[in-house]
Amino acid sequence: MRRHLLNIELKNSRIEERKNFHFSTFQFFNIIILILTTVLGLTSCDDGHINDPVHNDGGATYTARLSGTFHSVGTWSGSYSVAMACFGDESAYSLLQSVIPASSDDKSQVLTLTNIPSEAKTIEIAVVNVLRKRIATIYSYPIPADQRVGDTIKLDVGTLDVGMFGAINQFIFQGQATSCARCHSGSAPAAGLDLSPTQAYRCLVGADATKAPSMARVLPGNAQESFLYKVITEGDDNVSYSHPALFTDPSYAPFVEIIRNWIEAGAKE
Repeated sequence: MRRHLLNIELKNSRIEERKNFHFSTFQFFNIIILILTTVLGLTSCDDGHINDPVHNDGGATYTARLSGTFHSVGTWSGSYSVAMACFGDESAYSLLQSVIPASSDDKSQVLTLTNIPSEAKTIEIAVVNVLRKRIATIYSYPIPADQRVGDTIKLDVGTLDVGMFGAINQFIFQGQATSCARCHSGSAPAAGLDLSPTQAYRCLVGADATKAPSMARVLPGNAQESFLYKVITEGDDNVSYSHPALFTDPSYAPFVEIIRNWIEAGAKE
């Protein structure tokens, strides 16, 4: 009898050990799965992509539908893109945006923004960086103060030149703050360089620099060997005016990189 009882106890003990072993193994694999899930989750969150935000303040939102044709949208490179976006009064960062794809170049497009928050004041076609900060406004529509919540705002912008060179020409060469064309235009442009709206590209790309005959004003694919880039970043002893000073204003500073990207990408018109 005693031997029988000992056998029963031994058997029960082995069963309990198996249970404990299975339970410990189960816990071990659960911990491993949890660790892997956490690591993979952190990795996917750090892929460098910032999702466009979706705002919804309890129903007080608008929808905007914008139609148009966007010329040279495919010329953008580097950290910048062109987007339909809405902005508030206090910040240069978009509240909501939709990037215009490069594949839509010169094609009629209909762009839609939904859940536009009530604090939005303008709907724009803008150049933005990867952080959604507005670099330049190409088109702007002020949202009326009496705009009814829930309505769809319908806009037609026709054809817009939204290319890299178009932005450089509009905001730098013709810009009010930089005023390049004020000196570089007319019957006797400074250094023989005509930066008037219709002549700027022809007089820059592939043309010899008057102040540095061994260099091109813009050498497609090579910013370092382009006199334009040298003048705006370093200056030149043969040029009396300090051109780098034009880009100390935070509003224009990003255009130094944009001009470099434009040249490196082939200086397309």
